[in-house]
Amino acid sequence: MTRPHIDARDRLCWPIDVWPAEDQARWARACAPQSIFEDEGGELASMAAISRSKYAKGWGRWTAFLADYDPEVLRLLPAERCNKDRLQAYLSALRAQGNAEGTIVNRLDEISVVAKALDPSFNPRLINRYISVVRSKVTPARSKAHVRPTNELVDLGMGLIAGASDPSDLDHAIAYRDGLIIAFLAMHPVRRRNLADFDLGRNLIRQGAGFMVAFSGRETKNHAPYENALAEFLVEPMARYLRIWRPILAARTGRWKRDVGDAVWVSLDGSPMSQEGLSGRIELRTKEAFGKAISPHRFRDAAATTLAINDPARVRVAAPVLGHRSLATTDKHYIQATGLQAQRSFLEVIEEARRGS
Repeated sequence: MTRPHIDARDRLCWPIDVWPAEDQARWARACAPQSIFEDEGGELASMAAISRSKYAKGWGRWTAFLADYDPEVLRLLPAERCNKDRLQAYLSALRAQGNAEGTIVNRLDEISVVAKALDPSFNPRLINRYISVVRSKVTPARSKAHVRPTNELVDLGMGLIAGASDPSDLDHAIAYRDGLIIAFLAMHPVRRRNLADFDLGRNLIRQGAGFMVAFSGRETKNHAPYENALAEFLVEPMARYLRIWRPILAARTGRWKRDVGDAVWVSLDGSPMSQEGLSGRIELRTKEAFGKAISPHRFRDAAATTLAINDPARVRVAAPVLGHRSLATTDKHYIQATGLQAQRSFLEVIEEARRGS
């Protein structure tokens, strides 16, 4: 088999356009959109684009490894490449590259998912056996023990908001914005991508005296629409931010200045805040307050944990609060509350916890 030219940066992970031609064709069919009228569409059609990208990279790593291990193997069907010797050699290579056991589990899962999508004859039994063995050796890389309860995260955010009073002081504008982001994320623990792609009119909608927070199925990871009323105690701080503090930040002309458009969160440079920028500010503020940085994703852990500890009877509402279709990710496969009911219950629990502290 003629080996394609691979840039140095792609040596360990072949991009789709240099996969074997048959793999490329099968991948395209696997990702083909499904029709609402016909029983058509690929195995990966319903998968979110960001997830497809992850699995494509996983298959690219496996393909790059096989090209070094034995290029002729790439002539085989995808299912035929996954034998015992090659998988063991791949495991050894991943460990030699310094990958943790948890990462190796992900790499094996990526092979399994894509092999099945590309080749219906693939039997996952062998690779699942390896996944089970490797998973048994996994130790959590990051402990969740340092995650603070949601009421403490809300108090941190509201404290920053309360301390910002001078519109002529840029530090006050930044503190107000950071506090509102933290309090908002604590009460509406959306994923980081949705927090960054949070636009006026589309995702933050004025409704009477309050606001609605809404993301369409196209914007969420699991394609489930998310719609909840903005927590009542955040309505006035949000309105004040949009009226006073956001315009101050939007008028800035820093090095990375870009038109803010309808973006709710605005950076020090007068640009829409990126995912990395939001993470940086949240982690900085939480480290200052608690001695340990808390990432945006850990706010989701905090929401579920706070409900479980403070009101176990209502823990089922964690799923719609987090935007899950069910409790498969949160706990179990059942749910008994709508999104709006869940948000009201969640607000009650947090308010009770804040009064108690």
